[in-house]
Amino acid sequence: MPGADLLSRSRRPLPGIGTAARGCPGTLLFTAVLLFMPPLVTGAAAKKAKVAPPRLPPPGPPPGTRSPALWPFAATSPWNTPLGAGAQLEPAAGRCSQAFADSAAGSDINAAEWSHPIYVASPSDPVVRLYLYGEVKLMLHVPRDAAPALPRTRDTDGHLHIIDPTHRFVDELYHARRRAGGHLQADAYSRNDLHGDGVGQGGVRAYGGSAIGGLIRIGELAAGVRHALALALPRRVQRLGPVWPATAEDDFAAKEYHGSVPLGQLVALPRDLEAGSLNLGPAGQVLLRALQDYGAYDVDSAGDFSLYAEPAAERELGSARDDWAKLRPLLRCVTNNRPNAIGGPGSRVAPPALPFAPPPDR
Repeated sequence: MPGADLLSRSRRPLPGIGTAARGCPGTLLFTAVLLFMPPLVTGAAAKKAKVAPPRLPPPGPPPGTRSPALWPFAATSPWNTPLGAGAQLEPAAGRCSQAFADSAAGSDINAAEWSHPIYVASPSDPVVRLYLYGEVKLMLHVPRDAAPALPRTRDTDGHLHIIDPTHRFVDELYHARRRAGGHLQADAYSRNDLHGDGVGQGGVRAYGGSAIGGLIRIGELAAGVRHALALALPRRVQRLGPVWPATAEDDFAAKEYHGSVPLGQLVALPRDLEAGSLNLGPAGQVLLRALQDYGAYDVDSAGDFSLYAEPAAERELGSARDDWAKLRPLLRCVTNNRPNAIGGPGSRVAPPALPFAPPPDR
């Protein structure tokens, strides 16, 4: 599996930039004009996210299979492994679990802004040069409509992730922007194998793994989320020292992490919680099931307790944000998540991920 050379790391809605990964050569992609950056937006105006225009997902795979472009990473990846029947949840009064009851911060689902746009390239898409620190890193196929994440502010993360035409790799960019001639520039880059684990091989998120792991994708809030979710926490509740599957943390961790939840921490909801007692909408019922079956991994820092959906799924969120605010204080830290017992020991509480579909015809 291709690795990545560590350079600098991506950051969320908070100011300040850490370190991210820069990777090995490959065939990536991207085209879209990055508008001239306006002044920093603050206050209520910053909360009014522009909804991404509708974008059709790639054609679905044959029945009984999955496309790595839509449902990435191996069935044995921590992103796709259901919790074990022997998963141990810390008591609600435990120091780690108590952090999620913090009422000083809000709950959000980053989608239209501060998220991770994913585009799937085809062989007919233009080939552009990717520049890293003034040097051409590689040539990439990039869809013409590919655009980095909003907002267009000075502190934007500008994430952009392109899946290659073979649907085997994702090329992940941080601070993506255009230069003369329509070519692409970024401050960090990493390539991840969509058939791999999505962790331990570099990435442009603080935890050191793939940035697309745990995203809520188009259609999942209707069909069901069959993977763990990506979670970001306020820095003051993060704890110094990452735990598996995280391999890294923010550069400013020693100064700004003052809490009890380490990057890489798996959290989940107790299986005896019922949607009816929580007055959840349809989207919240899907989130409840996902958090009971797979949980969520702490992978980054944010101003709120934030989940992530790809921008194209913004229109599908429905009740999800309100429902997430009800579910978040009930999360509990899993105390026996290990590489040799992902999600805890015992039989799995949900079926394994489907096998991959054959690669697309080229």
